[in-house]
Amino acid sequence: MKEQIKWVSLFKTKNRIEAYQILSLLESKEIRCIPLDKIDSSYNNFGYFEVLVSEKNYLKAKSLLTENKKSG
Repeated sequence: MKEQIKWVSLFKTKNRIEAYQILSLLESKEIRCIPLDKIDSSYNNFGYFEVLVSEKNYLKAKSLLTENKKSG
């Protein structure tokens, strides 16, 4: 039986572009990730975008985000 992946939240933002930049960064480092759009347009864009990564890659992904923020 195939192992089931446990997904955890890495990042939340209201900015769609920022979310997809992070997804692109993670994918460039071969870290599997999932975008989760929790924005409800019927309520004046209430909500946020969330980036999910597998639990086993969480620390690697978090470190990558920290490095990326430091470098600007």
